[in-house]
Amino acid sequence: MKKDEKSCTIEQFKSFLDENNIQNELFNDTDYEGKDFKYVRFQFPVARDFETISVYDDDNLEAIMNTRFTKYRGICDYEAFWSKELKCIECEIQDGKMSSPGRIMLRRFLPIFDVIEETVDELGKKEPSEIKLFSNDDFKISVGFCTKEFAFLSSYKEGRHVNIDQYNGRFRITLKIENISIDTEEQARFFLEKVSNSIFFQLDVLQEFTVTLAPRRISRIERNIRRRMLHRPSDEAINIGLNYEYDKTPLSLYWFAQNNKESPIFAFFAFYQVLEYYYPIYSTLEAKNRIRNLIKDPHFSVDSEIYMAKLLSTITTKNAESIGDEKEQLYNVLKSIVTGDDIVEYITSSEHLKGYYSNKESNKLSSERLPLGDSINIISKVAARIYDIRCRIVHNKASEIHKKILPVTKEEDYLRNEVYLIKFLARKAIIANSKRIDLN
Repeated sequence: MKKDEKSCTIEQFKSFLDENNIQNELFNDTDYEGKDFKYVRFQFPVARDFETISVYDDDNLEAIMNTRFTKYRGICDYEAFWSKELKCIECEIQDGKMSSPGRIMLRRFLPIFDVIEETVDELGKKEPSEIKLFSNDDFKISVGFCTKEFAFLSSYKEGRHVNIDQYNGRFRITLKIENISIDTEEQARFFLEKVSNSIFFQLDVLQEFTVTLAPRRISRIERNIRRRMLHRPSDEAINIGLNYEYDKTPLSLYWFAQNNKESPIFAFFAFYQVLEYYYPIYSTLEAKNRIRNLIKDPHFSVDSEIYMAKLLSTITTKNAESIGDEKEQLYNVLKSIVTGDDIVEYITSSEHLKGYYSNKESNKLSSERLPLGDSINIISKVAARIYDIRCRIVHNKASEIHKKILPVTKEEDYLRNEVYLIKFLARKAIIANSKRIDLN
């Protein structure tokens, strides 16, 4: 929502950022109608990194400057902010379905907790705007519509330029911890997780009301950068026909993965299960070929003890080799559906993936490095890496928990890069096993 008359210019906003030692840059541009406009991009700190936020000359700049957003910092992995000076933490929350409107979710707290503040909606009806979850002499914990600072920082980074000077019942619902002494982002994150896990688990057990902290959303600018750096669909005309049909079970797993792209753990494991579906086919492929060649030999006879011994040996040897060797079965699938050159070409054609697999960041999930200059050995390395990551997802033993890839962590963000590669391989497996479609 924009103001007709600007009481503050974009240049003044830039000066405001400069005075608060916030790195920024002023841009001049032209919209699709040919009208000139200006905007400022500034760097907002999140742990040891930054998010880029854009503010335009027709935004309500005065309202933004009247907030205390310069005293806030982001918390890694969560859609959350904290302030040492203001002694507070604020984090967006979501219900288990991640779909309920804020007002509905907020009302679900009413049977247990006390209302601190109320507001009047568009129809003149009172509704809760803040609900107390806990308080003592040290700090207060509540849920309610987010603060103006949160509305600005969270919305603007996504390109949603809400008017924070007006009450908006569609503001996001946040968990607020106030009057808490914190000096670092690590302390803020630690306290946020401790408090939310304690209260939200009790809610889940006693009320069947599932509430979680919202994971940190990628800024609009970062999403655009990733989109440009990843593989993009071709602009060329396509011709889709009813030529092939695909195996139902792996395709069902494929759609599940695609529908859960925002959860890299679910997506990765579902794509892995696509490959796993074909283990029996490719693990016995070599034995089948040996048996087929043996039987096709003109000298073969069921009455020959020598040939029957060879047949029995082929069957029993291959079965013994494949039992329990899941990593080997994965390798058998990959080498049958894709070449090393295919994998190298896929990774190196994306600047984002090429940079990731060439960077030390890729070591965070597996020590198996992918040799992008070695198309001969890369398939075995890919198989070992995928299997290693798969084990880190599914293993839950207490002795191995330090290795596990957990939701809403930096490692889950790294996993997003691995999802691109395993999706590419899952597609290859489904295509390789397709057959001519039969509609009869």
